[in-house]
Amino acid sequence: MKSRTGLAGFARVIGVLGLAGLLAGCTSKNPSYCDSQGYCSDDPANVLPDLAGLDPELPDLQGALQDLQASGDLARDLAGGTTDLPAPSFDPGVAGPEKTVSFDLQLRLGRSTVSITVIGPTDDGKEITMRAAPRPLVVISPGFTVDRKQYTNYGTRLATYGLVAVLQKSGNEFNHASYRDGTIELLTWLGAPTGGDAARIKGRVDLNRVGLAGHSLGGKISILVAAQDTRVKALLGIDPVDANTPAALPEIGKIKLPTGIPLGFLGETTSKTGGMPCTPAAGNYEALYDKAAAPAFAVTLVAAAHNDVVDNFAGCPTCSFCPGGTAPKDRTNRLAVKYTAAYFLWALQGDTRARDYFSGAAFQKDITDGYISRVSK
Repeated sequence: MKSRTGLAGFARVIGVLGLAGLLAGCTSKNPSYCDSQGYCSDDPANVLPDLAGLDPELPDLQGALQDLQASGDLARDLAGGTTDLPAPSFDPGVAGPEKTVSFDLQLRLGRSTVSITVIGPTDDGKEITMRAAPRPLVVISPGFTVDRKQYTNYGTRLATYGLVAVLQKSGNEFNHASYRDGTIELLTWLGAPTGGDAARIKGRVDLNRVGLAGHSLGGKISILVAAQDTRVKALLGIDPVDANTPAALPEIGKIKLPTGIPLGFLGETTSKTGGMPCTPAAGNYEALYDKAAAPAFAVTLVAAAHNDVVDNFAGCPTCSFCPGGTAPKDRTNRLAVKYTAAYFLWALQGDTRARDYFSGAAFQKDITDGYISRVSK
């Protein structure tokens, strides 16, 4: 604790010297100031006290400086260089340190039209920062007929940790091959943008660190893209559903992520039953997980229904078509956002704290509380 003693002594000396300077300004040569302060330092009745006499234990300035030199640089100490200051905890369940900005663009890519919302870290509140650019990119594809902005919480959380998120809405939701191809074209455009809005994106995303996330149909499209495009380095399906052609089940085994990076799933089991199930068992996240190559994991959101992962269930006109969830919808969304952020921070930024989050105390608490369950291979 020597460095802290030195800092304390140094602060005390500076404080006393500051007081002395203040009092020294009150002289007869500055009568208006004397009148305002009721004190003149050159008045015989107001002799400036001996600083050393104020406190017999007050260290001299030279001693304080020696203590600081012995303990290391002052800036390092203030920044947390001392060993007894704990590192801040890591919690992807709350926002990271970056401020964020978002903007909407309408793009024409080949024969397809796509609407996107771009969310990234900012310094000026207007544009995505070029600081530390290019940054990892995550493209998030929505569920069938669901507004892309129902996934703003996901994109914003990623951006607060320094990633760039793009929420897309394709005009080809009924043609899954075209939707797949349009997403591949979107990745290419983001890496080398053209047109009037190019400057807002150019140089900011790293196509060597691309992740895909998608809910329901968006999850299936993400699988189809990753099976064809080796630029994809991370993939998280959020209750994906494999329906219609081309099918994702025969394609998922083709996905090759970097060594040590698992293919991830978040899902639920409520909506795989009923007369017209939203996530039929033959093509739900469990079936896709079974076909995926290792490593892979699947986190089940207990007692949730298919569309409970969106940001605002009440504001989603078609989300009620998949009822049955008994878990609080805001909790389900928070869990999904948290584990989405942790996965991509691990897979694209190499953050070992995010990797460990999937086996740490907070993760185990969610299991113990009955919020989630997990399988992996």
